[in-house]
Amino acid sequence: MTPRRHLFTVFRHTVLLLWTLVVLFPIGWMVMTSFKDSGDWVSWPARWVPFVDFEPTLLNYRQIFYFGGSTDTGALRREQTEQAYNIWKAAFDSVVIVTVSSVVSLLLGSTLAYAISRFRTGGKNYPYTILTIRMLPPIVVAIPMLIYFASLPEAFAWLVGRRVEFFDTYYGLTLLYIVTTLPYVIWMMLAFIDEVPRELEHAARLMGASRLTTIRKVVFPLVASGMAVTLLFVFILNWSEFLLALTLSQPKVLTLPVLLNKFQSAVEGRLYGPQAAIGTVVTIPVVVLGFLIQRHLVKGFSFGMIRR
Repeated sequence: MTPRRHLFTVFRHTVLLLWTLVVLFPIGWMVMTSFKDSGDWVSWPARWVPFVDFEPTLLNYRQIFYFGGSTDTGALRREQTEQAYNIWKAAFDSVVIVTVSSVVSLLLGSTLAYAISRFRTGGKNYPYTILTIRMLPPIVVAIPMLIYFASLPEAFAWLVGRRVEFFDTYYGLTLLYIVTTLPYVIWMMLAFIDEVPRELEHAARLMGASRLTTIRKVVFPLVASGMAVTLLFVFILNWSEFLLALTLSQPKVLTLPVLLNKFQSAVEGRLYGPQAAIGTVVTIPVVVLGFLIQRHLVKGFSFGMIRR
């Protein structure tokens, strides 16, 4: 290796290391804050090293999981000034809504992507039109969607004689998540399905398979890795979505990002310890899911790099 090439390698690894530290620093700071007591949240200079600068505590996690419980030294502090929110209801709502909406969006979007890939539905520029629709920021559609959800019960009462509520319901927020993530699924799956040789489908059709059977047993298995990447991407989008859930749900339906915003005290203001604890809990499922399907992620990210 020449000195110039060696110098470039050192420079490249240094830049990557610095960028990794920049990306991981907020996550590390959040995890540390989740183990700090109220006196350590806003202390200056900041307390960095556990067991040296501050004594780690599980009080924040006790508070979000067992609000109103007790520690070894007595009742939870700050109990009288805080709203009684705990994480269990919000976690259940998030898991149900995000899982259902992500899976339905993946299946529906994959089917639509197949139609666009094979039949050029909507014309040559239709995929770009789909992606452009999703480029609108959520704040643009939040209030119109609120008005739309408020008017739907009256429309259903006029059409079928029964009011159907969409505001602050599981199926209302699930339907909204499906609609907002569908363009991403179509766009991503379109790239994967375009790489599947059409000859394989023709062979299956010649053997008597129907179009649906061909999609289910030939196309989808070949793009399974791409579907795993798309599912993880959509899951992360829905799992961390805040604005639409804040506008179109609560108090009956409460997702974890909305709950995170609610931990505040009349005395201490924002409770950064419980918020950091919830943020840590919210991060865990995404990391675990990424590790579970990492084999498919590698295949999905490299899918189509070697052309036929």
